[in-house]
Amino acid sequence: MPLMAAAYRTLDTPLMQRLGHIRQVPPAHLVYPGATHSRFSHSIGVYHLVRLALQHLTAVAAIDPEAVRATLAAGMLHDLGHFPYSHLMEEISFNGTRLHHGELSVSLIEGDAELQQVLTNDWGVDVALVTGLLSGRADPRLPPFLHSLVDSHMDMDKLDYLNRDAHHAGVPYGRVEVQRLIASLRVDPDSGQLVMTEDGVGTVESVVFAKYLMFRYVYWHHAARIASAMFNRAVADSLRALGFTRLSVQEPRLRRLCLATDATLEVRLGELLQEAGVPPPPSLELLGRTEQRRLYKRAVTIPCSSLPDLDLQLRDSDRKRDYEAAIARRVTAALGEGAPPLRDFDVLVDIPPTAKFEVDFAGVILSNGGAIVPWGKAPQPSYLSHEAVGAIETSLRFVQVVYNADRPDADRVRAILQSLDGLLTLPLAS
Repeated sequence: MPLMAAAYRTLDTPLMQRLGHIRQVPPAHLVYPGATHSRFSHSIGVYHLVRLALQHLTAVAAIDPEAVRATLAAGMLHDLGHFPYSHLMEEISFNGTRLHHGELSVSLIEGDAELQQVLTNDWGVDVALVTGLLSGRADPRLPPFLHSLVDSHMDMDKLDYLNRDAHHAGVPYGRVEVQRLIASLRVDPDSGQLVMTEDGVGTVESVVFAKYLMFRYVYWHHAARIASAMFNRAVADSLRALGFTRLSVQEPRLRRLCLATDATLEVRLGELLQEAGVPPPPSLELLGRTEQRRLYKRAVTIPCSSLPDLDLQLRDSDRKRDYEAAIARRVTAALGEGAPPLRDFDVLVDIPPTAKFEVDFAGVILSNGGAIVPWGKAPQPSYLSHEAVGAIETSLRFVQVVYNADRPDADRVRAILQSLDGLLTLPLAS
């Protein structure tokens, strides 16, 4: 994989080197031990695929050279702001606010003199072009198809991580034909949107199915989701102890936390708590348990589609914590006198975030004449209708009620959870 001198300079910056200490798919590595690869290697892979796509597209469309270089740089820098444990911290929500790694990526580029110098002098690009691609900001110098290569439902990021994650996890079903898909890409001369030839439709379908299988069996494996719930409860309680009621990567203490690595996150949390003069929350032990793979166990699993109100209500971390505490009280009462009470984090409710499987190509070029028709309107249309994609998304998401299996009465706790009437109904949390 040839690397430009500018790419080497970028990789050597401290901000990029930090990504070597952030795993790509935690906590799936607790299920698939080989999946310990990093955001750093993934960033190089995305750069490579963007380069291949641009080499192909520059042969079929006129593209400004600076815009080409900016797109290459954006491909390499797209994950610059990823948090420790990758996406997990983005699931925490306080009063409708969340942390977004993409926002931090742009902020880091705009605030780092060394990286700006590399972009200006080595890449020869306006920094605003790179941040525009990463933020989706419109710029007349950036045609829409360049945005699609870096940030869309079928971008080079996804094509790299599906193959890379499948390889390291040791599973056969995430692999996709990247070269074939890139070869089918074209640019609509009228709109500047990314389109594809008819023979690429099947490859796109294979990408969607590969993504579905990776979510079902790797990213959202039930044990990985249990670890996610434990991680999120520990971090959310720590942020709550620090007095946060809203979340933003621009807040100095949160920014410090977001710039930790997988190995230093717990230490950084401890530093922030000590500086604030507040004791660590008891649930912080869940971070250590997660790393040691002392995971909670499943008691109840129900499709999210069966509980739409619960799904919406418990996206707020405070509300979810209250709900979990209410369940713990119910179980404690059912255990009877003499049994040690459950702590409010001995029972957790996991609800995964939504995952999008939409196909956002602007159209398909017909083989008999070259006319461009909307996706799904070709003579042999894709089976990935809006309804079919929605069904895929819905089928993946399950509510799990999990419990601390280290308690001596863990079997009784599980049996009570499985028998509690109205366990997952909203009035329980009132």
